[in-house]
Amino acid sequence: MPGWDLNSPAENQRVAEDWLEQFERTLASGDFVGTAGLLQLDSYWRDLLAIDWRFTTLQGVAEIRAWLLSMFVKNPAYNFRLEAQPYVAALGQVAQTLDFFFTFETAIAFGRGHIRLVQNEHDEPSRAFTVLTSMKDLKSVPERAGRNRLAEQPLAANDQTNPFADSDPDVVIIGAGQSGLMLGARLGRLDVKTLIVDREDRVGDNWRNRYRALKLHNDISMNHFPYLLFPESWPRYLPKDKVADWLEFYAQAMDLDIWCATQLEGAEFDPVEKLWTVSLRLADGTARIMKPKHVVSAMGVSGLPRVPHIPGIDEFRGLVIHSSQPFDDIEVNGKKAVIVGAGTSAHDIAQNFCGRGADVTMIQRSSVTVLSLEPGAQRVYEAYRDNDGIRPIYDTDLIGGATPYPLIGRLQGPLSRSIKEGDRALLDGLRAAGFLLDNGEDDTGFYMKLLRYHAGYYLNVGASDLIVDGKIAVRSGVGVERMTSDQVLLSDGAALDAEIVVLATGYLPLQEQVRTLFGDKVADKIGPIWGIGPDHELRNMFAPTAQENFYVLGGGFPGTRFYSRFTALYIKAALSGLVPPRPTGFGSQHIDNASHDRGREAVGAGYP
Repeated sequence: MPGWDLNSPAENQRVAEDWLEQFERTLASGDFVGTAGLLQLDSYWRDLLAIDWRFTTLQGVAEIRAWLLSMFVKNPAYNFRLEAQPYVAALGQVAQTLDFFFTFETAIAFGRGHIRLVQNEHDEPSRAFTVLTSMKDLKSVPERAGRNRLAEQPLAANDQTNPFADSDPDVVIIGAGQSGLMLGARLGRLDVKTLIVDREDRVGDNWRNRYRALKLHNDISMNHFPYLLFPESWPRYLPKDKVADWLEFYAQAMDLDIWCATQLEGAEFDPVEKLWTVSLRLADGTARIMKPKHVVSAMGVSGLPRVPHIPGIDEFRGLVIHSSQPFDDIEVNGKKAVIVGAGTSAHDIAQNFCGRGADVTMIQRSSVTVLSLEPGAQRVYEAYRDNDGIRPIYDTDLIGGATPYPLIGRLQGPLSRSIKEGDRALLDGLRAAGFLLDNGEDDTGFYMKLLRYHAGYYLNVGASDLIVDGKIAVRSGVGVERMTSDQVLLSDGAALDAEIVVLATGYLPLQEQVRTLFGDKVADKIGPIWGIGPDHELRNMFAPTAQENFYVLGGGFPGTRFYSRFTALYIKAALSGLVPPRPTGFGSQHIDNASHDRGREAVGAGYP
């Protein structure tokens, strides 16, 4: 069967235009059977606020047709137009595809989408394997950026000594890390009055105060911020202090209103008034009550530290810390250190201690996915590196967003096995050292673990080599039974002398952090946060949740950069009266709590 790459650009352009014209015609006439005929039987359609006011993933023509019958008729899209030249791509080992962007409209919004066409045998028409429809702009309130930027700086923005001193914002964002700042910048471009509060003394301290050797483990090409890209001269892997200073600079450049050294003491939503009552403790110790319409939790995805109760821990005469606590200034030279856990934090601390002269033993209860940082882990993100300087990062984001999570799982299996083969020497060395390895619960590697649990993997930046060389000892397949004044006793009866014990035992589910700050009612209503839910979307991340006017943002830079656009658009639409009343069961991403919790435990989010 000939491939798309054998066609001329004009031929591929004609194919894309013809397909899109048929697509629009069948949708406009309500011929959803005809629309389904333009799709592969196992195709995917993902919608991000364009047709429905939630994130939606559909698989298979029957499910897509039923959704069109229920949703598209209420909010039809029209005026589909091909955008730029189609291009030939490869979707892993699934198929060679002809990809193209397109634009469209609905009654209230301009949209942008992406299509992947596959060729069929026997001269059958080309059909779409993936369809993405996403909201790009509200017609009534276009984003103030690019050609729509303000002509000059508003006078009020030049004197922001005490913003909201005697007024309330529309939105309060809890957390001034990358997620809070990105969303704040997007809301600002939509003229939404937004206040960001953070408990740290300076913007960026959430990175600045972490251990000295910390750096980003993915390429700079995928970590840019909305509206403002990193300098081209910056290194590929950004050190944490550079990230911290960038956050502070970004906040100033985007004219964000931020109150640092401010604690959230509580928040309660009034379902009648549609207002939150937010209690803040300010830097000077005074209290402030605010009445915003929307509240966003942007405190990351790690949650509260998980500190296990180990019998005898109070008898231990040495130092015990959790991996979330500072450790750079601990004197470790010549001391025996036991690291309880084998995830990323455990590896980083073990490497740090070993480099400073400690005798380190890592306690590994369950298996972990390990791969090289280069080239292994970067192959997962190679679209960003390949497109860097060639296509706008927002296009690359949209291509990624056009790949639903179930399809990502299909693609990650073959890719992760190829990565594992490339890392064979490293992995064989780890096995010889007694380290327990896996390639994910369904052989899909570290990236699906990241999406499902945000735990259970390590990208090797040196600790694995130290384990292979015997410089970091590993006791695997055992747990900690108890501690004495100077020893850690293991479940197999062994005893380890110890002067320092690090509990690298992970974090509680993010739902528990919400419970601590917002109460049981909100936490139980929302349910688990992060992980892929039964609706094939991330649970309660970026999208509206079951708790009205409440949102959660967190995770890596690329995801937040892309999805914060939709969080901001939804909030602005709600403030503008464009979002209809919620149907019964809205925000049902919280179901199946038990399986989510089991998954967290299975990969060692608690105690590996």
